[in-house]
Amino acid sequence: MFAGFVLTVLQALGSVSGFVTDASNGEKLSYANVYLEDEPLGSATNEKGYYYIHNVPTGTYTIAFSYIGYETQTRTIEMQESENIQLNVELVPTSIAIEEVTVSAERVRFEKEVEVSHVTFLQREIQSVPGLFEKDLIKSLQLMPGIVTMHDLSNKLYVRGGSPDENLVLLDGITVYNPSAHLFGLFSTFNPDVVGDAQLYAGGFPAEFGNRLSSVLNITTKEGNSKRFAGETSLGLVTSKLMVEGPIPNGSFLISGRRTYFDALVWAYSKIWSDTVSLPYYFYDGIAKINYNPSPENRFTVAGLGGEDVMKFEIEDDYGPDEEIDFTWGNRGLSVRWRRVLSPSVYGEMLGAWSNFLTTLTYTDFHDPLSTFYFHEEIIDYTVKCDFNWFWGETHTVDFGIDGKALEIDYDVEVADENLFNSRDRVKILSGYFQDTWSVIPNIVHVRLGLRGLYYDVGDRFAFDPRIGVKYHVAANTALNLSCGRYTQYLMTSNSQESYFSIFDFWRPVDSTHNLPIAYHVICGIEQWFDKNTKCTIEPYYKKYYNLIMPEAEPEEGEFELTTPTESLATGSGYAMGIDFFFKKSIGRTFGWLSYSLGFTRRTVGDVTYAPRYDRRHNLNIVFGFGVPGWMPIFRRGLLSLRWYVATGLPYAEDLARYRVYTEYGDYTWQVIKGARDSYRLPLSHRLDAHFEKDIRLFGLAGSWYIDVMNVYNRKNVVFYTWDFDHDPPERNNVTLLPIPVPSIGLTLRF
Repeated sequence: MFAGFVLTVLQALGSVSGFVTDASNGEKLSYANVYLEDEPLGSATNEKGYYYIHNVPTGTYTIAFSYIGYETQTRTIEMQESENIQLNVELVPTSIAIEEVTVSAERVRFEKEVEVSHVTFLQREIQSVPGLFEKDLIKSLQLMPGIVTMHDLSNKLYVRGGSPDENLVLLDGITVYNPSAHLFGLFSTFNPDVVGDAQLYAGGFPAEFGNRLSSVLNITTKEGNSKRFAGETSLGLVTSKLMVEGPIPNGSFLISGRRTYFDALVWAYSKIWSDTVSLPYYFYDGIAKINYNPSPENRFTVAGLGGEDVMKFEIEDDYGPDEEIDFTWGNRGLSVRWRRVLSPSVYGEMLGAWSNFLTTLTYTDFHDPLSTFYFHEEIIDYTVKCDFNWFWGETHTVDFGIDGKALEIDYDVEVADENLFNSRDRVKILSGYFQDTWSVIPNIVHVRLGLRGLYYDVGDRFAFDPRIGVKYHVAANTALNLSCGRYTQYLMTSNSQESYFSIFDFWRPVDSTHNLPIAYHVICGIEQWFDKNTKCTIEPYYKKYYNLIMPEAEPEEGEFELTTPTESLATGSGYAMGIDFFFKKSIGRTFGWLSYSLGFTRRTVGDVTYAPRYDRRHNLNIVFGFGVPGWMPIFRRGLLSLRWYVATGLPYAEDLARYRVYTEYGDYTWQVIKGARDSYRLPLSHRLDAHFEKDIRLFGLAGSWYIDVMNVYNRKNVVFYTWDFDHDPPERNNVTLLPIPVPSIGLTLRF
């Protein structure tokens, strides 16, 4: 009888679900609070802006939607037995600073999610960090704890002792294999003006993500303004950019483009002054997105990425063109996503994606056709993926999904129109995952249990990666976190990840003679909120590697590393351990953070254990920004931000001795005896960068101008040493990349 009563009551309970968006542009609002006033029932929107409130009894209620930076909205609902009310709400922005909006979402994640080593960057945070020539997403992420760089101009992510090829980078579901390929690795592929948010998992990432050993960078572009037509154009020292967005019937669109223009200016100069000067290099990229909503339950999104670096020039002699070099490389991709609310408690997304990175190098000798050289390599990725979120009950949220991937990697080398080497690798991977986030004690103890399975057709291999995360709220503003997991990777790169300069990576599937590389993560930590604008995290971690596949020899200093034959790759193991500290605070237009990392990284190949070049022991970043007071001339009411870092030197192999080797002609050359590859450390590195930005009106349009200065106090950080053997004895020279302060300016107009 009692069981029947309970069943009757449960059947009578209803639910409320829907989406929460920004009324000004239609963008989703992640982690907004949704609750019934005067009732202990409520929820928060997920990353897609969707919410679901369970077990609402019959009756009349006032439901509230709140988000810092937006006006709170209330709606009156009348719940009938077993009814689901679908209620979509648009919140109107207020004048509260965007930094406080960011803090609001972070706070809700702290209360609701089981996450470690996670950080979300929004566009405003990217724009406020000083940059070289223009803002860059990856350079902004380098200011987070656990991430180190090789040198002042490095645009790669070395996350907690992992190499860049251990990072999974996604843009709207498109796998980006070389995210930092622009301008020989100086700029990333992502135009920061169209980034909605970027989520970085520095370790312990959930079962939803796989196929990499160290980290995940998941980038979502802006949805496009569904309320009105708008745009933005920017002009900087290196690039010009244009972004246009607006509504379409039942949807929205966004189109952006970026291109360097120094080559065009130099070309115009040569025509005007009849000069032969030229700049044979440029890059361009673009991102486009279209959303279509045929019904409240369905949304279709098409997103595309394209970009290319082009270098083409001729070498002339007295008789005309003698040689020509044509070198191009770039990323491109396309994704089609279908978002479907299958039922009020089940949210699903189906994705199809194509990704491609290719590089082509052609050398032509007009006088000697036998010297003509052609090199081509590309990776093609086809992905089909389904993800589902099931709001099982008040204490359980289940995520599960499956994805299939087909990869093709082509590699061609021709000399004098004859094929010298040709290979084509085709592999297939099938993955699936299941994950349950369980509130064991609501608002106190949360557990996330996950399992990811992988089938790899090269050698018919299976891998199973269990993962667990625990969050324990010891107090209202204090939580302890623990995460453990196993991670598998089926791709490797044939070029060294220790090169100081590397244009891009050459990817290879793990062949049948090698075991799949795996890593185990163990992360614990504490997260403390002192007030709504101040938080601190401390995270010790340990990461153990097995079956690593990598070049055995250390790359030479200063060389541009291309590729190493697969047979020259070695198998090794290793570990990374350390502790990350992060403190962040914001008050109105004043904000800042401090990140510090202590890390130890080791690799073992055969009987040799060494520290790779990116093993940086101490790494400190301090960012501070504030609104300039109105009483200051020129700069008043602008935004000034400063970034200062200090880091201990990277390891290198010192020359222990040198000796002369005489030739039969009576002259000699120097031979060098090198020490162990990590026996010495470069000097301490530090640098101060500054950014100032101020809003203006120009030609009746709102906009802003900015000035950045990199290396304000002219610090000469040593990247590596070279030897001048023309002197006797040879002299050692310091190589630096920012020998002087480097300013850059830019202008942005919005329409």
